[in-house]
Amino acid sequence: MKKQWLLIFFCGVAGISSLFSQSTDYFMKSGDDELAIEVTRGKQCVDIALYFTKASQYESVLIERSDNQQLNFSQCKYIKFNDSASDTVVLSKRDSYPMPFVNDIYYRVKTITKDGVTRIYPSVRLPGVQNVKVE
Repeated sequence: MKKQWLLIFFCGVAGISSLFSQSTDYFMKSGDDELAIEVTRGKQCVDIALYFTKASQYESVLIERSDNQQLNFSQCKYIKFNDSASDTVVLSKRDSYPMPFVNDIYYRVKTITKDGVTRIYPSVRLPGVQNVKVE
């Protein structure tokens, strides 16, 4: 019985610590498995990796950013696909002029297919970095 309580206690502590910890990387995979985005904070930039499973259907892709999860997205990268694009494509882009790192930054992907269909995928959050003085 004592071992069970210890196991429950440690699982609870691990769950709470992971709940309050913030990762510097964020990843989102679309529900249709056609797109995934991963954002990573660099020293003075944000690296953005895009993974496509059916890239040949796209005319272009826009990467947008905002300091609000729902509003005020502005374009930071534009990617034009050529006619010979294969289905599986991995792209890496760099946002050299990101928003201030103190605030959360939200990135989202907007795709435009060759048929003219526009899709806006959910945004991913890159948590802000707080200045903490250690004494």
